[in-house]
Amino acid sequence: MAFSVVNALQIKRYIQMHLERNKSDKKDAKRIYEYGVERRPEIYAMPDTEYFECRSLNNAIHDLTKEITKFSNQIHSIKKCPFNTKTIEKSFEKIIKKLREEKQNLEIILQHKLVAWEAEMLKLVTSVKGIGRRAAAELIIYTQGFKDMNSYKQLISYAGLSPTEYRSGSSIRGRVRICKQGGKQLRHILYMCALNAKKTNAQCKTLFDRLVEKGKNKKAAVIAVCNKLLKIVFGVVKNKTTYQDNFIVKSA
Repeated sequence: MAFSVVNALQIKRYIQMHLERNKSDKKDAKRIYEYGVERRPEIYAMPDTEYFECRSLNNAIHDLTKEITKFSNQIHSIKKCPFNTKTIEKSFEKIIKKLREEKQNLEIILQHKLVAWEAEMLKLVTSVKGIGRRAAAELIIYTQGFKDMNSYKQLISYAGLSPTEYRSGSSIRGRVRICKQGGKQLRHILYMCALNAKKTNAQCKTLFDRLVEKGKNKKAAVIAVCNKLLKIVFGVVKNKTTYQDNFIVKSA
């Protein structure tokens, strides 16, 4: 059976465009049908089994990371109590230790799965200075092996890092911000990568220093480095060439 998968926000905006004042399952079904007939979205192609395996492992790693952060925060909090909390602290520390062990085991399994699924792509992405194995895994899984990625701008938008402008006439002039309509976890990992890349990656360091010298906010400069990293990653994947720190484009 052929079917399409569409972003729920697109359907919501389509229904709002028709000024619907009432909501029911029957009305929603009618509008979804009309959307399909009018817009004719692409038929969905089921991803590889390896993708679902890697995504499940990746989601489990995220869940363990959240639990580790939760218990770490609780330890920090109870240390402020005016009474002895050593017993609770030791108990939480044991839990954190076990969670970290499980997380490390899952990360090893995930890397093996990625090698079996997209070995060449993993090698290309990790060749970029500033992109570690964890970030590479996140990028490959989130984009389904860079499926349907036709430009680096599309990749930046997919990660929710593209700039948005809110301006109208001479009175409404909002600040330019990133749209954030994309992978929250991917953005977080890329931000951490950018903090490393602005020191270790020559191209990223040059970009960061230039923006700061021009008076750009440091956080905005780090976001620019995130976009630079995605641009480089897209280039090495599409050209199937490992990253070269001193690469120079030759003129024809």
